[in-house]
Parts: sequence; C-alpha cells; structure tokens
Amino acid sequence: MNIEEIAGSFDRDGYVLLPQAICPEELAVLQEDSAHVIEEGYEGKEPESDYFYDALPDTGEVVFHRVQYVFPKAKNNSFIKLLAHPLILQVVQRLLGDDFICEAEAFVFKTPGNGKEVPVHCDGDPSQPDVMELVFNVDYYLDDATPENGCLLAAPGSHKLNLPVKEVVAQGFDFPGLVELPVKAGDVLFHNVKLVHGSRRNSADSLRRTLYYAFHSLGAAARQGEPRAEGSYLRPGQTVPQSWIDDRLRLMMHAIDLRKESSYGRDEVPFAYQPPAGYDVTWPSRDETLNYRPALGYSKFY
Repeated sequence: MNIEEIAGSFDRDGYVLLPQAICPEELAVLQEDSAHVIEEGYEGKEPESDYFYDALPDTGEVVFHRVQYVFPKAKNNSFIKLLAHPLILQVVQRLLGDDFICEAEAFVFKTPGNGKEVPVHCDGDPSQPDVMELVFNVDYYLDDATPENGCLLAAPGSHKLNLPVKEVVAQGFDFPGLVELPVKAGDVLFHNVKLVHGSRRNSADSLRRTLYYAFHSLGAAARQGEPRAEGSYLRPGQTVPQSWIDDRLRLMMHAIDLRKESSYGRDEVPFAYQPPAGYDVTWPSRDETLNYRPALGYSKFY
C-alpha cells in the first residue's frame, strides 16, 4: 500500500498492518535488547512503577509482563533509534500532521506457557470528550504473534462506535466482531486508541514481544485546552509542562541522529523532521545529555 491507502485502511478499520517494516538487522538488535530487559526482571528496579507484574487469576503465579519508558532500558539504544524509523514517521505525519509527538512508550510481552492475557478494552474511553479524535499506538512486533501465543484480537471499525469503556470491558472476549490478527516478527501495526481490542493468554512455548509507541497531535490537544496525554489522566487544574513537550520533541531529533549512525540506518533516507510551528526547540548536539524518560507523572502509564 502507498501512504494514502495506508491512511484509508486505518480510518476504515481503526488499524492497519505494515508487513516486514522492520529489517532483519534492526529486528535482531531489538530482540537482543528486549530479551535483556526481560532477563533483568523487575525486582529492585527503580522507579518501581515502570515495571508491571501481576498474579494470574487462576493460579496466583506472579507474571512479569510490561515495562514503561523503555528508551533508557535498551543497552544498544535500539528502542530510541526505532523511534526515527522513516517509513513509520511518514505514516504518522500523514495521519496527524507536522505537529505530532510521541507521548509514551511501553514494552509488553507474553512469556512462554503463562503469558498474561490483555482483557478486551480501549486504550482511552471513547465516550469521554477529552479523548482526542485521533490518538494511536504504533505496535512493533519482535516475534511472530499467533492464536496460540496470544495474538491481537480486534473489532474492525469499533473505533467509530464511541462506546463507554465500561461497556466494552463488560462484554470482554464476547464483544461482537473480534477477529484474530496474527502477524510476523518485523511487522508493524498502527491501532487507534478507541479500537476495541485485547489478547488471550500465551499457552504456547514461544515468546511474544511488542513495543508500543503512542502518538498524538499537539495542535489537537491544544484545541481541547492543554496538550495532554490521551485519555482522562489529567486531574482538575493540571497541565502538561512545556519542559515535557520540549524533551519529547528533542528526543525525536536525537533519535534521527542516532539512527543515521546505525548500521541499518546509514543507507536510509532519514525522515525530514522539523519542529512543530510555534515550538521553539533547538536541535540537540551529538554529545548533549538528553532526558530519555520524559514522564508526565499523572499515572504510571505517563
């Protein structure tokens, strides 16, 4: 598909798949870094809120399954370099315009044999007015996702229903229209935060890893009052600090520079990034120390 076909499919279904968007060389480094994160575990890690581990409801076994703010946690810096993937950013720009921002990132994984299910949900409550019309996650698949190891289930077109999230959660895996979306390692999926989706427990002997980077438009957020994280995470009177916006925009610039130096990025045409109009942000120097974990702090997700 060309960019316009990708945008049309995304608008129609609430998701769109870009097969094999990640080249084998980059995929191998991402797999190495993500395996290291899992192996290091969650015990003794700071801040503790970045690491998610929960007991399975039937066995009580505690399962490690999610990590927030992943950029500083990759020993080869592969997660921040992935942010500058030129094809992905072309699609992001087409969907959101020039003032897009990556607002959060997470690493979600299902360990072999007992990987935690993700209940059917929407990432933001579509019925709430403070959920912007277009916020989406870019899902980078580091392993094959199959029905056996808990591939994504999604209801095409459900992002346009604007159902209260409580209603979605109540129906769970019985939500009408859910279909399995098996993918291959190296595939990339865009999904709207209003899309009804979830995934079952991993009952196979294979690992399933996915990186999620969330994007929205600064202009769209500003039109609702203040730039904000998706969903209703702002409490009354809270606003997003300008420093957070600056840190996020400069991370994008930094990622582009780092990717140019990588073995898999040297032969690419880099994404032609310009800071959004109205935001006076300077391009960081190569030796400058940046904040790899710009967090809003309103919830453990942001």
